[in-house]
Amino acid sequence: MHNAHNLIERYIDGWNETDALRRRNLIEDVYTEHARYTDPMIDANGWEAIDATIVAVQGMFPGHRFSLAGPVDAHHDTLRFQWHLAAPGEDEPLVVGFDVAALEHGRIRQVFGFLDKVPQAA
Repeated sequence: MHNAHNLIERYIDGWNETDALRRRNLIEDVYTEHARYTDPMIDANGWEAIDATIVAVQGMFPGHRFSLAGPVDAHHDTLRFQWHLAAPGEDEPLVVGFDVAALEHGRIRQVFGFLDKVPQAA
């Protein structure tokens, strides 16, 4: 369970990393080469597409940070966890999500992302 928590902390770190080289190193460390990330808005396959997705999300929510919002639940090669996206100093997250990750040899090979709370369109 400790390894699962550490992996997901690095996963969250990747979503927060704005330095391109450090972010790419985190992506390659956390995900298998041909990993797939899906949520209601994106279907990204491989390191390049995952990196581009993270950059796009950072552009949509400049200055906001992802955080783990509770324990990582794990069994076999599957993890689930909730996360928040909020501006620094804000108590209420702007976005709340729930991800399920399938592992392969200790790295993420697939993420199924769900959005529980999203900003209302103006």
